[in-house]
Amino acid sequence: MFWEKVLASGVLLLGCSSALWRYRTSTKNYVIFNTRTTIYLEYDGNDFIEWVTPSICPVKNKSAPYTEMFCTSQGIHSIKPKIKNKPPNAEERHLFVDRSTDCFLWYFLASHVKGKPYQNIQVWVYDPENASPAELAGRASNPSVTSKSLSMQFLSMGQEPYFLSTVSHDVYHSHITNEEGIWESQIPLIKTNLFMVIKGNSVALQDCFISDYIFLFSHISLTFSQSSEYVKMTAAQENTILFDWPPCFPSTIATVSHWETLFTKDAFNTSHKIRIPPNILTDEERQNILQVCIIEEGIVVLIAGSIYLRTENDFIKLDEEYGIPPNVTGIKTRTYCWPEYTPKDGEELSQIVVWTKEEVLLGYSNQEFLLLVTLEELLEIINMRNVILELFCIHFVTYTSDPTGVALLLTYERSSSLNMLFLVFYDEDTLEWHLQDFIFIFPQGKKLTALFMYSALPNFVIWDDEQVYYSYQNFSYNGYLETSTGSHNLAALTNSTIHQVFMDYYGNGVIKMYNNKMLYFKIEITRVTQLHQWAKKSDNTLLLINPTGELFLANIKHGKAEFSEYPLMLELYSSTYEEHTSCPYMLFESSMILRNIYLDKRKQLTFWVQVIYRENNGVYPIVEIYGPNILKEKRYGDYEIASGICTKNMTVTFYQDIDYEGIENYYNIQDENMGHVMIQLRPSHFSKTCLLSNKAIHVFVGCFAERHLKVRGYSNTECHYTNNSYVIEKKYLSGNQPKDMYVNYSVSQYGCPLKVPMTEKFQPVLLLYDAGKLVEEVEANFVLWEIFGRNDFGYELSMSEAGCVNEAQSWQSMISKNKDLPIEEVWGPHNYRHCFSFSIGKPGDLLKPYEIFNLTNKNKIVWKNHHVGLYVFQAKIIDPNYSFCNLTVTFAVETFGILPETNPLLVLFFMIILLFFVIICLIVSYFRYLKFFRKFLYEPSLESKRKKKQKQ
Repeated sequence: MFWEKVLASGVLLLGCSSALWRYRTSTKNYVIFNTRTTIYLEYDGNDFIEWVTPSICPVKNKSAPYTEMFCTSQGIHSIKPKIKNKPPNAEERHLFVDRSTDCFLWYFLASHVKGKPYQNIQVWVYDPENASPAELAGRASNPSVTSKSLSMQFLSMGQEPYFLSTVSHDVYHSHITNEEGIWESQIPLIKTNLFMVIKGNSVALQDCFISDYIFLFSHISLTFSQSSEYVKMTAAQENTILFDWPPCFPSTIATVSHWETLFTKDAFNTSHKIRIPPNILTDEERQNILQVCIIEEGIVVLIAGSIYLRTENDFIKLDEEYGIPPNVTGIKTRTYCWPEYTPKDGEELSQIVVWTKEEVLLGYSNQEFLLLVTLEELLEIINMRNVILELFCIHFVTYTSDPTGVALLLTYERSSSLNMLFLVFYDEDTLEWHLQDFIFIFPQGKKLTALFMYSALPNFVIWDDEQVYYSYQNFSYNGYLETSTGSHNLAALTNSTIHQVFMDYYGNGVIKMYNNKMLYFKIEITRVTQLHQWAKKSDNTLLLINPTGELFLANIKHGKAEFSEYPLMLELYSSTYEEHTSCPYMLFESSMILRNIYLDKRKQLTFWVQVIYRENNGVYPIVEIYGPNILKEKRYGDYEIASGICTKNMTVTFYQDIDYEGIENYYNIQDENMGHVMIQLRPSHFSKTCLLSNKAIHVFVGCFAERHLKVRGYSNTECHYTNNSYVIEKKYLSGNQPKDMYVNYSVSQYGCPLKVPMTEKFQPVLLLYDAGKLVEEVEANFVLWEIFGRNDFGYELSMSEAGCVNEAQSWQSMISKNKDLPIEEVWGPHNYRHCFSFSIGKPGDLLKPYEIFNLTNKNKIVWKNHHVGLYVFQAKIIDPNYSFCNLTVTFAVETFGILPETNPLLVLFFMIILLFFVIICLIVSYFRYLKFFRKFLYEPSLESKRKKKQKQ
């Protein structure tokens, strides 16, 4: 049965206490919603008569509340149920059915690789209209017969899926496994692989392609101990659901409801109850959780002014021992994920903010909490000195869209009925405070919450239980979000109060009320649209956003959570259909990607943007910059029109053109041109129904903390020994040392020495790395020195051979000018001057050695004395226009192949002695041989002759 498939796919069928209707597809999501899709219609209620649909969307059984519909033509189709005692147009939806060429999907299966920080990913192709119930439910471990056959057909046509990180744009290729129809790949568990896309070759089967599949790569390792003696933690009100998730792992969620505290690492596909040991909290305390947050160490809860941490194996109170005062009024974690951001000083950013009415603290890893500011200090910083301290308090604290930004909302008791709100920003990187040009008047007794949007200019919303206040374009446009009637009381429109406000990375916002009615708004749009009812009013739901831009509702009741996907854009198109709202452009596309950009000297940022629209709409791209004025900009655009369709293309380049060479105040000017800039790209005008209207990136101009140097061919691990001791004779040391130097060489500190024959010259080649990624071979000028003071090496080039017209800088000249500085600071980019101009430097002896290296001048190290030695060098880039970083690298060179040479006079003396000894030996051997000859040859012959004569 078709409905058995739907039930197997995890469809949540609600009860019948209130009537509403929905639609589903065979899969859990609405990625494919076209003329090939079977649409399942559902009606919950006892007053159903029949379905009213257009003729091109036949229904299998019109009188059945649960049935199937097929729309054979592309377009917007109006569908509604006919209900007893209801007006004819009640609950009408206008569904947009596309004629897409995407018919198939990738099935995704992940498992951890034992003992390695990798996940093993298996994928295959499946047809959502002909898949097995296990595949539709997301519980399949192997492809069905149909899916296996489909995958093998695509394989035979050259299909090769790969995995793309949407943050770093790294690509991971797959290979076919021994099991037919399955591709496999191993992907490292790193934060930049948070959002992954499965892509494939453009291969079609029966004019149908495979749709790209976006999935969330979560690798939170938190697990919590359980015991039958543990007791539960809950919220006081039945309709209250407290929630939090880490911004880099949005499928990891903690919720606190009236029934239970739940924790999930897979967006409620599975969930676990979080309970605590007994006798730590009273019954009243553990049944009155006020707020919940997730940090690296576990789950933090706020209870009656105190905060507690549920770790994997314990439940502890974070009190004065951890630096946290009593009477805490709020806790908050980060809103957006920054997987590639590294502070310029290398220190970590905070992961949670804790505040009272008079103090703010930042929390870091390992349960470290530091006081950020007190209310009295803050008023002094923002020049509010002559005020009554008791009339001020810290109302709310949150993180901004800046990775280093913290926003404080200060309230001032203006009168007995009104409060005034001030906004103060703090930068964790620069440690600076800024009072913003923003004031908001609101009634006393209202509890405000704020949420910053992902944008370059400060854009945010502030809300209480009834209305939402917005501030757009750096506080230029302010006001209340309004309904179609002009009212800003959203509670009156929905007959409920505000439960949640959500924003995604692209400016889409949803306001969910306690009765599960939802309102849609968009960044820089001030009018909300009420969406169709999707869940029953009595359900306790939590609205979550997945990486594909789709929402899903988690229904939490009686300690369990069930979820169902929510098609936001389809519901938005339907809800705005009668408003005749249309997007003013057909396509708005750019090469800007959602990641942090680091700009060093010599580098530039270039991206393109294209907007396609119908004639007379007049859309154009807008590029906005927020931050210090440290980047220059150049643009190139072109325009064309054909058949009433206009296309505008624009290429934008941000760069710096400052020449740091030869300036006296090098470090001051360098600091003035470093900073953090946000760049936002958006169309000149847009509407609610536009898919993508806002893109923002963070550009950090300065030194990337993980940028470093390596020497080509150098290794830190491939050694046959760990430590080595050797002696440097005093005659090979600089400075007329009185005795030899004993050196203990540590491989862990200096790495493995490069082996270089003594007869060969050595040219060091530097490599620039960002973290573990090779950037380039360094072509800039650098110098090097032996850290223990050896001087038994030289340079191949002279100043004249290097092309100098004046005498070049050298270690001798630089040390003489900077006698009080350590050798590391004697020569650098701040005082480097080249020798290739008559106007720079002074004439001198150009036959002196040229002591500066780069990749193109081919200068090399020459070993002065042919003997075995170990040299530990430190290289430093001195080109002032190369990098904001102070780039140095230490490496060692071990020379081999030649024994120590001997005094030639001594050799000659020993050769003469040896020759004399040989001559003596020859003379002695001659006379001994002559004696032997006479005795054994000549004398016996004479004796025999004498005997013969005697016989005769």
